[in-house]
Amino acid sequence: MKFIDYLKLIWRNRKGRFGLIVTVFFILLATVGPIIIPAPLVTSVNPKDIFLPPQLNNPYYILGTGPIGDSILGDIVAGAPFLLEVAFLAGLFSTAIGLTIGILSGYLGGIMDMILTSITNIVMTMPSLILVIILATMIRTSNPLIISLILSISSWTGLALSVRSQVLVLRSLPYIEVNKLLGLGTWHTVFREIFPNLASYIAIHFIFNVEGAVYAAVGLYFLGLLPINPYNWGVMISNALNEGAVYGGSALYYLLFPSVFVVMFMVGLIFLTYGIDEISNPRLRRY
Repeated sequence: MKFIDYLKLIWRNRKGRFGLIVTVFFILLATVGPIIIPAPLVTSVNPKDIFLPPQLNNPYYILGTGPIGDSILGDIVAGAPFLLEVAFLAGLFSTAIGLTIGILSGYLGGIMDMILTSITNIVMTMPSLILVIILATMIRTSNPLIISLILSISSWTGLALSVRSQVLVLRSLPYIEVNKLLGLGTWHTVFREIFPNLASYIAIHFIFNVEGAVYAAVGLYFLGLLPINPYNWGVMISNALNEGAVYGGSALYYLLFPSVFVVMFMVGLIFLTYGIDEISNPRLRRY
């Protein structure tokens, strides 16, 4: 099935359509948004401009202002590219590692299966949250590539075991045995026969990994474990809490809107996975 045809199926599914719209909105926010809505450049702080409520007469300040009179909308848009880059890279790394180990383990079997499964089980038993916090504290980098690798350090294990079990089932099917009898190579069998049967399964896990990476990245910046980036949504939430926003102070909007954007992105990804699952799972399919 072509990619465009698969998108059409997602669009026909109500949950998938909603998730796709929200996800595309955030991708556009991170790519086109900074061109349309520039990052705040505050050269001097006027106390009268601090933590203002939404200004309906000025689109740039429609969400209000922050601790130095900066536009909350501008801060959110400026922080979107980095956050989405980290999240999608982490999802890509986690999916690639889990997929590779799962396919090799399930298809090759034998000693290779035992070694890879043992490694996966060992990594799975590690306290991933503590491991990520320790690595983030030790490295303290703002490089999105390195941060993505830290976030994906152990998030691939579930996918690896799941793919392994699926490949064990697929490799025993008659058409896979025919490929072997015809002398077709391992690469042909894996990428032309096995991989297409795992496509939707992989897509769902990729989206779940992206979702987890967003939470983790926002959390690390919220805790101050990574170099401060004033436009990061986690830093914005942390600053708002330090200003007493949770008690309904003037910084309430500085807490509310970054949190809403994080939740919106998560909800969009969740509905997108629901849509893909309903399309791919015959028990849930309605058309």
